[in-house]
Amino acid sequence: MTRTEALRERLQHLPPEGLELLKRELAARLWQKRWDRWTPYPWQVPPAHVETLGWWLQLGGRGTGKTDGCARYMVAHVNGPPCDDRLPGGHRMAIIAPTQGDAVEACVNGPSGLRAHDPRVVLRTTAGGTFARWPSGAEAKLFGAHTPDDVERLRAGGNRCLVWMEEVAAQRRLGEAITHSEMGLRIGPNPHYIASTTPKPRTELIALTKRSDVVMTRGRTRDAIHLPQEQRDKLIAKYKGTRTEAQELDGILLEDIEGALWSRGGIDKARVGAVPSLARAVVAMDPAATSHDESDEMGIIVAGRGTQYIPDANGFARQHGYALDDLSGRMPPIEAARKAIRAYHHYRADAIVAEVNNGGDWIGTVIRQIDPTVNYRTVHASRGKVTRAEPVAALTDQGSAHIVGSLPELEEQLVSWVPGDSSPDRLDAYVWALTDLMLAPAGNTAAIA
Repeated sequence: MTRTEALRERLQHLPPEGLELLKRELAARLWQKRWDRWTPYPWQVPPAHVETLGWWLQLGGRGTGKTDGCARYMVAHVNGPPCDDRLPGGHRMAIIAPTQGDAVEACVNGPSGLRAHDPRVVLRTTAGGTFARWPSGAEAKLFGAHTPDDVERLRAGGNRCLVWMEEVAAQRRLGEAITHSEMGLRIGPNPHYIASTTPKPRTELIALTKRSDVVMTRGRTRDAIHLPQEQRDKLIAKYKGTRTEAQELDGILLEDIEGALWSRGGIDKARVGAVPSLARAVVAMDPAATSHDESDEMGIIVAGRGTQYIPDANGFARQHGYALDDLSGRMPPIEAARKAIRAYHHYRADAIVAEVNNGGDWIGTVIRQIDPTVNYRTVHASRGKVTRAEPVAALTDQGSAHIVGSLPELEEQLVSWVPGDSSPDRLDAYVWALTDLMLAPAGNTAAIA
């Protein structure tokens, strides 16, 4: 009889409770093996006594292991001293990501998530929500920060001893996420945050970096030795000397950029919290050049013009413009058309407006095939991007163009674009929308130059 056969026979004679005990022992050994072989980057090592500081914020370029560092910290927290002996496992935590799906995919199941550090973690969805749970009974509830419903779930999110905020700068409702999670952060002697993000010029993120209870660590892509050297070299060579290198690779938080038409302060000053009564709404598109192109981002911005005449910064009473939603992204062309049509009906828009200068005329054919009831029209850029963008930027400075709530990706493009650079698609769609609503000649909105 071979050794394997002998072992199999012994296992067959074990009682169920013995098999369960053996299973737990093997799982514990596997977890310990994985745990011991992890080698952290310097910026993944939590500062001393981080639990007494309030926040540990990891700023890092792409591939620097921000998620990995936070997942490791949460697992160590669970296996450390209990925050409250009355709780199962001693810990009740939260994970907040841009969407709940991001929390599942990146923070729990992903290659750098909780299960990569502790395979005993299981994901459970109940009537109360979705949870990452440990055999001890400790749990972390998963939240998104994208929709009004997400905010309501956070409002009723319960008390926690630790909150992990993943990709802080990408959370659309970041301010509300911080507010509601802070109110529930009150279990144990030192409830605190851990957070990770590629830095982007978000007002809330900039404010965090200036707080005395926030300690930061920073990682650079060029120093991420676990990434293949060839990949790092390509990224650095491609973006060397650009703002993209500083932000996306070196983890530097850029604030206002010299020469940009929009400023973060100007956008914040004009920001409003709710959608007013609207006289008109449009869905503006900056489509890819061909119906087969999925590599470029497609700009889809929903905007409206208010019914009230409100004085602007110059005292001139006028109807104001409002950016309502940003549906842009990389997606198949058919999905872009469907998304625009859904927004058209949801916001009761007057039209879908699309630029067709660079071969984007395919979008009209697709839209009419899906829904012939849509009022669709095209715009042609006879003037340069700077000439089109400047009067729209002036509307923000005058206090007559507003962003409703927060649209982080659009705002990042607005405050980082400098005339002369290639203008990004969200910005282009935003310019088309506000031009149509507020700057086009009366009765001739299709002839936007």
